[in-house]
Amino acid sequence: MIYIGMLVHIVYPNYVKGMEGYIQAQENSARWLVRLKQTPFNPQPESIILSLEESDFEVIEQ
Repeated sequence: MIYIGMLVHIVYPNYVKGMEGYIQAQENSARWLVRLKQTPFNPQPESIILSLEESDFEVIEQ
């Protein structure tokens, strides 16, 4: 089961593959909004939110 606030590892799309993010909301029954985690190697002036299918990420932390 996926819940808001879970830490996930992104596996698709390729331009963000390997990055981590947090589940922010369920968009519909098949898609989730994921906010990319900011790191020293990935500083961003603004948060990036992706709309991903469940198969596009793996849950790291519940």
